[in-house]
Amino acid sequence: MCGITGGIGLSAPQHSLLDAQLKSIEHRGPDDTGKYVNNGIGIGMCRLAIVEIAAGKQPATDALEQIHVVWNGEIYNYRELRTELEARGVHCRDSSESEVVINLYLEYGLQFINKLNGMFAIAIHDERDRSLHLIRDRVGKKPLWISQLSDGTLFFASEVRALMLACPDRTLRTDMIAEVMQYGYINSPNSAFNEIHQVPPASVTSWRDGKTTTATYWSVDFETKITIPYGEALETTKELIEAAVSRRLISERPLGSFLSGGYDSTVVTAYMAKLMEEKVQTYSIGFHSEAFNEAHHAKQVANYLGTNHHEEILSPDPALIIEKISQVLDQPFADSSIVPTYLLAKFARENLIVALGGDGGDEVFGGYDRYLATPILQKLNPFLGLARTGLKFAGRESIGNSRKINRVSSQLSPKKSLASRYSSILSLTQPNELVTLLDSNIYSDKAEVAFVNLFEAGDLTSFNRMISSDLAAYLPGDLLVKVDIATMANSLELRSPLLDVNVVEWGVSLPQKYKIKGFETKHILKDVARSLVPAELIDRPKMGFGIPRAEWLRTRMREMVVDTLTDTTATQRGWFNAAEVRKVVNIHMAGEDKDNLLWPMLMLELWARSWLD
Repeated sequence: MCGITGGIGLSAPQHSLLDAQLKSIEHRGPDDTGKYVNNGIGIGMCRLAIVEIAAGKQPATDALEQIHVVWNGEIYNYRELRTELEARGVHCRDSSESEVVINLYLEYGLQFINKLNGMFAIAIHDERDRSLHLIRDRVGKKPLWISQLSDGTLFFASEVRALMLACPDRTLRTDMIAEVMQYGYINSPNSAFNEIHQVPPASVTSWRDGKTTTATYWSVDFETKITIPYGEALETTKELIEAAVSRRLISERPLGSFLSGGYDSTVVTAYMAKLMEEKVQTYSIGFHSEAFNEAHHAKQVANYLGTNHHEEILSPDPALIIEKISQVLDQPFADSSIVPTYLLAKFARENLIVALGGDGGDEVFGGYDRYLATPILQKLNPFLGLARTGLKFAGRESIGNSRKINRVSSQLSPKKSLASRYSSILSLTQPNELVTLLDSNIYSDKAEVAFVNLFEAGDLTSFNRMISSDLAAYLPGDLLVKVDIATMANSLELRSPLLDVNVVEWGVSLPQKYKIKGFETKHILKDVARSLVPAELIDRPKMGFGIPRAEWLRTRMREMVVDTLTDTTATQRGWFNAAEVRKVVNIHMAGEDKDNLLWPMLMLELWARSWLD
C-alpha cells in the first residue's frame, strides 16, 4: 500500500516537485519513498510496507530498465501469477508483487490486468514507445487522479492535494456544489476542479505523444444468472467468501478486523477466526448515545468467535474532529459516517497496519432497504400526495421524531420515474430545497441528470438498475472514498473480501429471490452469517455507522455551525442564499432537525476554507 504520483510530457515533474508531492501524501506511506526521473518522465511513491517488505521497493523496473512502475494497493493472487509466469519460462528476479506486475505486462501487454485479483492503482511507464498507462481496480477501491496541461503533460496522483501542487492554475467546478449538497460526494470522473479528473474504476488511461485515451477493461455482467438450487448457491457463496478472506490474510505486519457486529463484518471476522492460527484482533467503537452505539453487539460476536477484542466508547469534541477531517479531505465530502470511520481507523492503528472490513456486502448481495422501498413507493405514486397531507395533519405528536417526519415526507410526492425516485431516496437535499438554498448562479441539476441517465442505461430489471447504480456511483464515489481517506490518513490499509472480483461476479449473478426473500434483504449473505454465529447475535435491524449528527450540530457544534455558515467569509463566497441559510440554522437550533442540510453546507464551507482560501 502506498501513495503514488508523477507525470509525463514536456512539463513532467522534476525532483523538487516530486519531493513536495510525496511529502503531501506521506500519510499514505510513511515507511519509504522512491523516485524515477528521466527526460520527460517523473514518477514517485511513498510506501506503507506490508507484503514482501524486503523486495518490494518502488519504483520497480525490468532487467533492461525499459519499464518503470509505481503502484498502490495489493495483488492478492501475485504468488499464483508468479507460478504461471515461471511455467511460461519467465524468470522473476525477486519475490515482490511489482516484479510480477512488470513481467505480466511484458508477457501479455495491457491484457494482463484481467488476471489481477486485488485493489490497485498502477502507473506503468514504457520507455519503448514513451507511453504511460494508468490502471484502476475494478470497483474503485484505490483512487487515481489525473490532470492534463495545455502542453499535453499528464500528471497523476493518489490524492488531489498532490495534483494541486502541479496544477496551480486550476479553477473551481461550481456544479460540484449542488452535487455535494444533494448526494454528499463527487462522482467519477469529476472533481471539485475543472482541470482534475479521476481515472474511473475498471479503466485504463493511456498517454502517448501528448494525447490520452481511456478504455474500460471490466464491467458487471447483469445478464448471466445462476440457475442452481438455493442450497448449492449458499455453499458456493460460503466457499467464495472464505477464499476471498484467505487471500487477504497475506501480511508481514499486524492484521485484524473492523467488527460492528452486523452481518457483513461478522462473516468476514468469522472466516478470519477459522483461517488464522492466532487470535483475530477485532476493533469497534461506539458513542455515548444508545441510538449510535453497536459496540455491545460487536462484543457479543467477538466473545462467541473468541477474538482478542478492542472496544472504545467515545465522547469526542466533535468540532475538533470535524476541523481535523476537513483538512484530511482534499475534496468536498458530506457523508457524516466518515467521522466514526476515521476514529475507528485511528483506534485500530494503535496496534494494526492492516484491517479487513465488510464493505460491499449490501451492494453485491442486495442489502439496502431502499431496494424494497423504491419500487413500492413508485407504484404508490398516485396516492402519495394524500399521504403527505395526512402526515402534515398528524404531525410530530403521532410520529414523534422530526427527522423521521422529514425523511418520510420527502418521499410522499410523485416522482416521474424509478430513477428519479431512487435519486430522491439517496439525496441529502431534495431538488426543491437546492433551488431555495443555493444562489441562482450556483444551482445546477447536472449531477441529478447524470445520475438518472446512468440509472436508466441498459436493459435491466428494476432491482438490477438499483444495484448497478450503487456499484457505479454510491460505492466508488462515497463508501470507498470514505474508507480510503479515513484509513490512509492514519496509515492503515483496509481490505474488503466482499468486493473480491469473484464474490462480486457471483453475487450479481444470483437470482433476485436468493437476495430478497419476502421483506428480508441480503437473504443469502445473512444465511451465511447465521451458519457462522448464532442468529440471535446478529438478527436485528440495520443501524448503520452513524453519529448523533443532529444533536452535535445543535449543541457541541452550535458555535462552529453558526459562525462558519453565517459569517462574512461564507456570505461573501456567494454559494448560498444567506437568508435561507440563517433560516435553516434557526429552525434546527429551535429543535426541528435540519442536519441533512446543515451538514453538507458545513462540510463544503470548511473544505473551501482549507483548500480554496
